[in-house]
Amino acid sequence: MISQSLFSGKLVGNRRMKKHVLEVLSQMDEKVISFITKKCWFFASMEDAWAFTFTGNDLKNQHLIFLSDELLEESPEQIRYTIAHEIGHVVLGHRNSVLEMQTKKEIKKQEMEADKFARGWGF
Repeated sequence: MISQSLFSGKLVGNRRMKKHVLEVLSQMDEKVISFITKKCWFFASMEDAWAFTFTGNDLKNQHLIFLSDELLEESPEQIRYTIAHEIGHVVLGHRNSVLEMQTKKEIKKQEMEADKFARGWGF
């Protein structure tokens, strides 16, 4: 399994979430691992904090993936599939901005592509 240290602090959440993210990435190739560990932050609820704050500089040119408490209550297979699906959105360059509206057709296409990405890695 890959090391949490590759994320340089950008893996923020409880131990269970971190374990699942590291398991998913461990099944992917070095190119994907390198890109994701450099360009993505993963967030979930933390065991020792109610909230956390990051500055704009922390997040510049980065992608954010939030994993809800509800997701982390699902089966390990569902959790890993969802993580791989979200990684797919990043790797495939999908845009998802609160400032830009997407058509339903565009959203559906991106969701299908992210599903295919996750299944392609065996999830």
